[in-house]
Amino acid sequence: MKVSVIAFSTLFAGAAAGQDITIRLSAADVAAGEKVYRGCKTCHTIGSGEANRVGPNLYGVVGRDVASVEGFRYSPAIQGFGGAWTPDRLDAYLEDPRGTVPKNRMSFRGISDAADRADVIAYLNANSDAPLE
Repeated sequence: MKVSVIAFSTLFAGAAAGQDITIRLSAADVAAGEKVYRGCKTCHTIGSGEANRVGPNLYGVVGRDVASVEGFRYSPAIQGFGGAWTPDRLDAYLEDPRGTVPKNRMSFRGISDAADRADVIAYLNANSDAPLE
């Protein structure tokens, strides 16, 4: 039985989309994540100690408490989300910000590609004093 490259790619993409974020992170590419992050630079900074923009600074975001950047005014929706920015929660939020946290102020549609989300989470994790392993 012949399987076309297109069909295989479609099947593989579907499998990746359904994979647990831990599995996707094990194959994530930090350099590719930096490229995906470029779309975030308009509103967010990533360097340690850099000022907030329209969105909060994202240095050390992976594992950090939600709505915890000093001096940034978070929406009530994000404040109510609570908890920590675990890879699972970041994955869900980056896929569908409005669906994950209704009434949040981030005007970003999300990242539909599961591998791209894993790559950007790996990049965010690398930008930390204490990256998660």
